[in-house]
Amino acid sequence: MNIYCNGKPVAVCENASLYTLLVQTDFVDKKGIAVAVNNSVVIKQNWESFSLSEKDKVLIISATKGG
Repeated sequence: MNIYCNGKPVAVCENASLYTLLVQTDFVDKKGIAVAVNNSVVIKQNWESFSLSEKDKVLIISATKGG
């Protein structure tokens, strides 16, 4: 199935979880990230149980240092 991650198309397996996508895109171990699916924030505790659907739009934001 196809979803969009940070505006780019990404193929994931059927019934993939948000956690699966984060592993696939190498974001899972990064600190200071926030994730939204279709403009709704998904808290970290729900990443493994949150199922993605065809054409979902996932936004992953990383905190950065600086001022």
